[in-house]
Amino acid sequence: MRKRAGPVLLRMTADALLASVALAAGLAIRFPPPAGLWRNFAAPYGLDLLLLAALVIGSNAFCGLYYRTRFYTRRSKVLALAQSISLAYAALVCVLPFTSPPARSLPGTALVLSYLFTLATVGGSRLGRDYFRRRFTLELQERRPGRAVRRVLVVGGAGYIGSGLVRDLLADGYRVRVLDSLACGDEALRPLYGCPDFELVQGDFCHVGPVVQATKGVDAVLHLGAIVGDPACAVDEDETLETNLAATRLLAEVSRAAGVSRLLFASTCSVYGACDHLVDERSPLHPVSLYAATKIDSERVLLAKRDSRFHPVILRLGTAFGWSLRPRFDLVVNLLAARAAVEGQIQIFNGGQWRPFIHVADISRAFRAVLAAPLAVTSGQIFNTGSNSLNLTLRQLASEIASLVPGLEVAYLPGADTRNYRVSFDKIRDRLGFECQMGIEAGVREILTAFDRGQVADFRDPRYSNVQLIERRRRERSGPPAGPPAIELTALQFARKSRWWRSVALGASGASLLQDPASDLLHLARMVEPAKVSAMAAAWGRDSL
Repeated sequence: MRKRAGPVLLRMTADALLASVALAAGLAIRFPPPAGLWRNFAAPYGLDLLLLAALVIGSNAFCGLYYRTRFYTRRSKVLALAQSISLAYAALVCVLPFTSPPARSLPGTALVLSYLFTLATVGGSRLGRDYFRRRFTLELQERRPGRAVRRVLVVGGAGYIGSGLVRDLLADGYRVRVLDSLACGDEALRPLYGCPDFELVQGDFCHVGPVVQATKGVDAVLHLGAIVGDPACAVDEDETLETNLAATRLLAEVSRAAGVSRLLFASTCSVYGACDHLVDERSPLHPVSLYAATKIDSERVLLAKRDSRFHPVILRLGTAFGWSLRPRFDLVVNLLAARAAVEGQIQIFNGGQWRPFIHVADISRAFRAVLAAPLAVTSGQIFNTGSNSLNLTLRQLASEIASLVPGLEVAYLPGADTRNYRVSFDKIRDRLGFECQMGIEAGVREILTAFDRGQVADFRDPRYSNVQLIERRRRERSGPPAGPPAIELTALQFARKSRWWRSVALGASGASLLQDPASDLLHLARMVEPAKVSAMAAAWGRDSL
């Protein structure tokens, strides 16, 4: 990745000049005019001025003041600056006896005054700059909407997709800020802590404070943060609603207020649910899970906020696969590849079902393509993100994996998952020229190579699964469950929560929601669990639905 040396060299030069001026001021007070400035200290102490300037630069670099290291981001700027300047002067005191003869040693008074002046000038210039940025951020909110994107916020940048996307953005020359709670750890981001164009804001994007802090001064927001996957969303439905919908609304409102011009949202092709025909961005949506339903409502929230200064874009991603700096093995391709490598056998449920797949590296390419495209092409648009060639049945997927693992045993079994969709990716290809570059074979080989190299000790470890991480977090909050965890969403639960609290709060009954053609929930209930339709009707006092 590229590191821009210009701003760093400028800060080094400024610090050197300020430190030299501070020492000169201390000597001027110690040897005031008319004794003769040049004769009394400029010539005799010129070498000391240069030495102090070099020591201040070296100390600041060591303490991470030129590159945002982990040390620097975890301490207050006042403390870090004081430590750095104190270290420089301590080094100066130690070095002076070897560089200056006793006849022209620096007077103690001048040294103390110089130390105080350096604290005031070097420290004050940095703190004053940061205060000015915070104080007058609102003055920059009326920036031209079509301006070039330079600073990007990635929400969820420590995750499966974000950890690679952040690196690609830095390599493209963007300044990148990440907002992440680091609930899954920061291993994927640690190598970036020394990069001057990278900044981490550790916090929960469900809370307004971290969101306000993270959105200041950015040109675009890439929203990857969510509870991802049907089983993970079903563990705690209240948390899913808060994280996937309420937090998206909060992020959109704060981003608009902060003058952010673009917001790219990671949605999912799961919104199409169960369809026997090829679907595109204009097709009706038939969600069969809470995860998909929250994504649909989040899309509507974002698109409703579009105006001349705020431009949301929706990317409906196919099923992700491939190796990442934060690996996951609760994704179908990765899980099957892991089982093939470790166990030598895999099970395929509903092998005739279609899925669109996309490699995690191609997801990064798609976000960057949308980010670089003109607003006239992307503003308010929905893009299915993937390639037509990666629409595969699960049986075809199994065949691809079997061709790479000799002797693999494949068992085909019936399953309860009703999702089935083939997706057209013509729009993103025609408008942005985007095509996936990584196929199933390349992704499976990555996983197999990771196991061969010993990069994965146990793919069943909870850190590789969103479901297990959420269940563990829930247990830590509330203790062990009384019985086995219920992770499947019933038709009754889904129907009553699909248009959720806002419809019920307005007085709509469960039956009226089912009968509403716009929600298409009756069709959904019959499709997901036909046996429960009668029970739902009885619960709402009707003979039939």
